[in-house]
Parts: sequence; C-alpha cells; structure tokens
Amino acid sequence: MSRYPLPKFAFISVLAASISACTTLPSFSEAEYVSPFDGASVVENTTRYSPALECLKPLVGGRGPSAKRFAVGRVSDFTGKEDLVNGKRITQGAALMVISALAKTGVPMVERFDPSIADMELKYADNKLITDNPESKAHRQIFSGSLPGSDYHIVGGITEVNYNIRSGSLESSIRFIGAAARYFVMNVAVDLRVVNTKTLEVINVQSLQKQIIGTELNGGYFRLFSDGLVDINAAERTQEPIQKGVRMVIEHAVFNMLTEMNNLSAQSCARLSAAKPSELRSNQAADSTPVKQKLNPIVLTPPPAAMPSKQDPNILIDPYTGEIIREAGSSTAGASSQSEVTELKGLFGSGNSAGASQESTSNTTREMQEKLLWGSRPQIR
Repeated sequence: MSRYPLPKFAFISVLAASISACTTLPSFSEAEYVSPFDGASVVENTTRYSPALECLKPLVGGRGPSAKRFAVGRVSDFTGKEDLVNGKRITQGAALMVISALAKTGVPMVERFDPSIADMELKYADNKLITDNPESKAHRQIFSGSLPGSDYHIVGGITEVNYNIRSGSLESSIRFIGAAARYFVMNVAVDLRVVNTKTLEVINVQSLQKQIIGTELNGGYFRLFSDGLVDINAAERTQEPIQKGVRMVIEHAVFNMLTEMNNLSAQSCARLSAAKPSELRSNQAADSTPVKQKLNPIVLTPPPAAMPSKQDPNILIDPYTGEIIREAGSSTAGASSQSEVTELKGLFGSGNSAGASQESTSNTTREMQEKLLWGSRPQIR
C-alpha cells in the first residue's frame, strides 16, 4: 500500500506545481532596462605638481640622436600593508605613475616595464611568421641595432605607510544642540633612484614623504517633547586620497630628479606647484592673448617663439614671467651675444651651427632670452 493516502498525495503534488510556477524567472525586456548612473565626467588625472613637470618640457624635452633616454623599472610596494578583506592598502601601479610623470616632461623614453609583446613579435619575426605587409606576405626582417637603448632608468618603491600619526577630537553640547570635530594625520613615503644603465652608477636619489589629512564634522539636535521626539544629525567626512598622495610624491620626486641632474633653476617652475587650483585654471584661460601672458606670473605653456611687433628691441623680457630682466647693450654686444647663441645646444638634443644659422631673428631672440634666464644649458651627466 502507498505510504500516503491518495487525496493527500494529490494535494501535495498540486501544491508543489503551484510553488514551482511562482518561482519561475520573470520575462525581461529591453524596455525595462535600467540605465546606470553616469556620475562625474572623465577628467585628466593631474596633481598640483603636474604644471611644474609640464613647465620643464621646453628645457628637458629635446629629441634627437644625442638625447638621453629614460626607462622605468620596478617601483614596488615595500610597505607590507595588506588587508584580509580589501587586499593591498597601497597602489601597485607606482611604476606606471613614474612613466606618466616622465611623459609630462617630454623626455625620451623606451619601454622596459612590460616588453612581453615586443619579445613575442621578435620570436615570430625570427621564425618568419609575422609580416608588416599582408598583401606581399613578406616576413618582417630583423636588423642589428634597430632598438634604441636607455641611458638612465628609474627604480625604487613605496617604503612607508604610517597610520594615525596624530589625531584629535573636540565635542561639545549645549542643551539640545551638540557638535563634534575630529581629524587624523597619516603619511606615505617613496624612495626612487636614477641609475646609469651602462655603468650601473646611481646618479640621483630622492626620498620624499607626504602627510595625508582627514577631517570629520558632525552636529545634531535632540529634543524630547511631550508628544514626540526630534532627532536631527548631520555629518561630513573628508580625506585626501591615499593613492593620489603617492602620485604627488612620485611627481615631485621626478621633478627634483630632472632639475638636479641638469643643474636647472627650479624656482620658476616649482612655484606652479604652490599655486592654488583656481589660479592655475584662471591662468589657462588667460593664455589665449599674448598681453595677458606677460602680465600673469604663472605660465603653464611655453612662450610663443615670435615676439610682439610693438616690443622695444632694446628691452629683453623674461619669456616665463613676462618681467623685464635687463636692457640690451650696444650693437656690438648684441652681435657677440647672437653669435654665442648660434652655438647654443639644447639640453638633451644638439643642433649644428649650420642649422642654427638658418633660424629666424625671432627664434634667435628667444634663445638669447632663455640663455640670459637660465645661463648655459649643461649637458646631463
């Protein structure tokens, strides 16, 4: 005999079928698709030191056969800070930040961080399996000395993350109103070095740190009435991004490296890092007219090569600040300075005297101004 009576078994079967019918997935249609919230727009990832790096571009961004090339090696996280839930506390892409910082200065770079694609294509070319012209099926040829080498490379790491260096709070309440304020300070540190690729000599070392500040403000109103309760609270928390702080330290380190290695005066470019973001934005808007470029002490872009036609030829103007730096001497002194500028070579690149003699008078005037401002540009050591 059956364990369950027939009416009871039929009832259980009908109930199971109805439950399974209710748990089936509903039908989705494209008309019911919910668009995600876009949020803020994409902007360029810059810091307060980015304008200073771009200011170095006309000084160290030369190209040519004699230009010094940089490569970036491993810039790892040596702090050991790790969370069991969230993983690494510090960014693992510090080497990519160094590459981006070097790109803002315009120095020549060669890829050494991830050459896996180049190595794979080199193997394909060695086996005659890859072509640059699919129509002719001609395989890519390998020539000796086709890859430029690096003169210097940058390595290092993130060495410090110290939480809660200092913290404090202030709380107060008066009758039904209460308020509180809290803050804490932490820091991150980066150690980078420049190494001569040919001799493995350490050329420059930078060890910098930045403190990161977080604040919290909150207030509330609490009161109990005979017929109800009123409880209102408001709070705001602000903290500098930790990974952004790492990028700022790296950009500052790269700026110091290039200025120290080339004996450059960093004052005119370093002041851009101390400027407020509102001043930088207003200066970028003022770059559209040449007159405002001279009056504004912060210039993010290189000055135009052509001098204004109404300018007095006996007055020399600082191309980066717009200030009068000196008056030109006699015609003989100007001729000697012009002949000396003809032999002036770039910082990373070099130009022959024949090419320099073909430059226009406006370009020569600008080079004379740069020479008076910076002195003779030394070659990188």
